[in-house]
Amino acid sequence: MYANELLRKDLLPARFVAYSHCFRKEAGKGEHSKGLYRLHQFSKVEMFGLTKGDENESNAMLEEFIDIQREIIDELGFPYRVLNMATEELGAAANRKFDIEVWMPSKQAYGEVSSASNCTSY
Repeated sequence: MYANELLRKDLLPARFVAYSHCFRKEAGKGEHSKGLYRLHQFSKVEMFGLTKGDENESNAMLEEFIDIQREIIDELGFPYRVLNMATEELGAAANRKFDIEVWMPSKQAYGEVSSASNCTSY
């Protein structure tokens, strides 16, 4: 979208949405992955945000994205919980991450359906 361009700082913060097809090589391995929960191929919508580099502004955008995710799950009426992930659960780019898990009656357990990360200056 912005290939070969510089984003002007005065246009930040900026928010983007992307839709993509994804592939997971580890799908279906292990007891927790049985059934339709972790498929090899899936599609997802991702929210991206760019801020001016201020940590408070970056964290505020993370909270905004979590609120959007919560609103969607609230509208669907699913019981859920929000987990503040420990550092060993973070990907290489993430400075902070929250997962949203919904209650899945067929599994009799919560399962992740959404996440939001703050990647700071990565």
